[in-house]
Amino acid sequence: MVNHNRMYSIALVTLGLTAAISSGLLLFLTDLSAGGSANTNLPDSSLPWIAAINFGYLIAIVIVLCARQFKPESGQRLTRLLNWALLPALPGGTVVGIYGLLKADRISRVDI
Repeated sequence: MVNHNRMYSIALVTLGLTAAISSGLLLFLTDLSAGGSANTNLPDSSLPWIAAINFGYLIAIVIVLCARQFKPESGQRLTRLLNWALLPALPGGTVVGIYGLLKADRISRVDI
């Protein structure tokens, strides 16, 4: 039997780690582009904004994981909000958001 709440939490931790790493990498690329040595397909001015968005997702993921652990009733509402917020974050955030909307915090027939 698959525990979807545990799988969702693992997916959130993985997505949070990815957001932290990508945020740091984008800030590093921002410093490189200021010196003129980074050739990316994105405008140089967009790199700090994308890093800030990833950092925002990281903060939201940490808050939801803490709420799910310590206050499950409010964690369910925050989970639903985070899932909707993750949908535009292609590709990983969309997959986790859809999985969370369909499977997280649902009572299966076996649990009853």
